[in-house]
Amino acid sequence: MPERTHMVDAVNWASLTRDPRASTGVPAALHALWSGDEFLRRSAYNYLAGTLVQQGSRFPTSIAAIPFLLDVIADPSAGDRFGACQLLRRIAIGDETYWLIERPEPAVLRAAVAPEQWDMAAYDAVRARIPAFLAALNDHDPAVRMHTAHLLAWFPEERHVVVPALTRVVASEPPEHVAVAAVASVAAALGGGVAADRALTGALAMRLSGPVPTERWAAAIAVATLYSRPPHEVIEQVYDCLLDADDPVPDWPFLEGDMRTMAALTLSRLDPSTAADRVELLIGRLRRTRPGQERTTLIGALLDSVFPRTSTLISRFTDLQLAVVRALIEADAWGDGPYVVSLMAAAGLPRDGDFQS
Repeated sequence: MPERTHMVDAVNWASLTRDPRASTGVPAALHALWSGDEFLRRSAYNYLAGTLVQQGSRFPTSIAAIPFLLDVIADPSAGDRFGACQLLRRIAIGDETYWLIERPEPAVLRAAVAPEQWDMAAYDAVRARIPAFLAALNDHDPAVRMHTAHLLAWFPEERHVVVPALTRVVASEPPEHVAVAAVASVAAALGGGVAADRALTGALAMRLSGPVPTERWAAAIAVATLYSRPPHEVIEQVYDCLLDADDPVPDWPFLEGDMRTMAALTLSRLDPSTAADRVELLIGRLRRTRPGQERTTLIGALLDSVFPRTSTLISRFTDLQLAVVRALIEADAWGDGPYVVSLMAAAGLPRDGDFQS
């Protein structure tokens, strides 16, 4: 056990929290992270995750725990070191869904923070340890590399060091650890990557032609994040992810394995000029299905490609909307059940499929 762990008890935890249970529970759990008992370690991580981050909020105890979690990552003899990476990501950003949907600017959040709030102080305390995370990208344990890449996705202000480091991971991870490259691909795009970065786009192009679906899908999501109007084959791969990915995808830490939602969020940000390409791809897939198959996500994606969400019945269609309506009629989509019918009604289409009245 590193010397730092002896300093756990030197922290006045009671002064950092109003919860007397946390004042004793947090240091005990931090000590347990070095336990040889896997169940005890996992229990400690679960306790810390629920105590240091509550409904997305962070606290002085969260910040005080950061140095000890870094020691876990740096100690090859510690078990489940990837758990420390996961916990540091939670301490840094809290609710990952919010960051993925809203894509907030850290500087804006920092300027708006109230004195009694600790969220951005925790974010900045983790950000200050970026050099340690860059070193962890070279760790011998692929789980540590993967979860470190996930953690680094959220610091665009450090893009000048984060993106080149993640790009090297995308370019160099061997086939047996392709999941690490997949996570690093998306992390590099989210963490401040730009389309003009030839090293990054070149590494992503290599992964786009890889043999593993999640490798291709992650690279496509990354490219579609960098470009609002990505090539046809990239859009096709993102749709393949949306429609074909497992739930959850193994070794995909974003959204706890929900790669489909990651694909959907990426598609929602594409430039409207990509609509024709998207409609062509999705109608082609719809025509390869038959009534009775599970087509809800496919039909929802097709509607989202050209129809705004509205409660008003649409009376005049654009050419693309008309092509979608014809494909839905041809596929007998109104026979797919109440939920699909409600999706179409929300897009302004008649619930009964009658376009004559």
